[in-house]
Amino acid sequence: MECLYRNNQYVYILKDGDYSLFYNNTNGKAAYAKDIDILGPEFYELPDDTSIDLNEVSYEQLYLAVSESCNFRCKYCRQRKGNTIENMSFDDIKNAIDIFYKSAKTPRSIVFFGGEPLMNFDGIKYAINYVREFDQNIPFSMVINGSLCTREIADFLAKNKVEVIVSLDGPEYCHNVARYYAGGRGTYEAALQGYKFLKEAGCRTGITAVIGPHNEDYFDELIQWAIELKPDSLGFCLPHGDENNFAMKLSSFDAVHEKMIAAYEVLHSQGIYLVQAEQKINAFIHGWAVPYECKACGKRIVACKDRRFGICEGPITLHDKFYDSIESLPEAVREYKKTSPFYIQECSSCIAYRICGGSCVYDKLTRFGRPDVQDECRCGLSRMIAEKALELILRHVSGCDESHILTKEERQIIGGSI
Repeated sequence: MECLYRNNQYVYILKDGDYSLFYNNTNGKAAYAKDIDILGPEFYELPDDTSIDLNEVSYEQLYLAVSESCNFRCKYCRQRKGNTIENMSFDDIKNAIDIFYKSAKTPRSIVFFGGEPLMNFDGIKYAINYVREFDQNIPFSMVINGSLCTREIADFLAKNKVEVIVSLDGPEYCHNVARYYAGGRGTYEAALQGYKFLKEAGCRTGITAVIGPHNEDYFDELIQWAIELKPDSLGFCLPHGDENNFAMKLSSFDAVHEKMIAAYEVLHSQGIYLVQAEQKINAFIHGWAVPYECKACGKRIVACKDRRFGICEGPITLHDKFYDSIESLPEAVREYKKTSPFYIQECSSCIAYRICGGSCVYDKLTRFGRPDVQDECRCGLSRMIAEKALELILRHVSGCDESHILTKEERQIIGGSI
């Protein structure tokens, strides 16, 4: 794919016979034309959606780390493990919810997290019942390992419209390599049973699968496995951690990125929403700007036991990363926001500049000690997603017999038809 530097902006070009699709990565405009010189000043208008305010916070999501304990000992987990139960009390939960509703201009979601959240199911029930006393609409979701989900728990979650994401790393021969109990016994059978209970109960249920050395060579099997389980959403998640983390020891990140793009094509045709690809493809096609990939950059409060607060769920069991008051959070947000491509000058020429979001800040802090750097473990995937989105746009405008800049309405139609 060719890239030209025109009017201090980068223009990517995808040829289509006598015509080409031109994409301005600075303002997100796309044009189908015979020649770039046909495109006037409108194509190079300065954007009004790529400025960032490091000091702004606008909380809309609450993560309740209802339990810091877990019955699994997954090979790539970064949380500290102990033999005691570390749960939020009802008072901790009520305090966190009250603070969230006082601080959030528009509360949009509450997420139960851990550890393993179902190790404190009583706390989850308390939180839902308490919130429903004054807010009937805010959605709840949670991420669980599946093993503790009984039929009764699934029925409760379905009744209360809780979206549940279950961690499953593929077929049993993949999953059990990395996800096992403290004694080493595999967890697949128990996790899958919990997933099935949720589906049977009518829960909106997704799957998140960490991609690592245990499953990177089995993408065809992963795709077929996912199709058979029919999740409402699917995440093929790139690993987190430093170079010593098991999941980070992929043979090739670029090869995995390519496999994820190929998986998107197949899964999308089957009506399965691959989170990592669909969100960014949709943003690219519509021309939206995505300053941050993660709500930790000013939109999230994470609450832990003993009334401790943070912005990122990554270091939940590392209490030095959390504070006694949310008044301390804006300074942490300020540092996290430096992950944005709109802050990092080196990102300005990338085709994925407007939709990348800067990837995982906690990963950057873990590996580089700072957020304002590029992370090639994830950059390659964002670039491939942008290239795929450009191909999808071209597929829908190819054969048009006039040169023009695509309107918002045209791009909405393209987005809706994919």
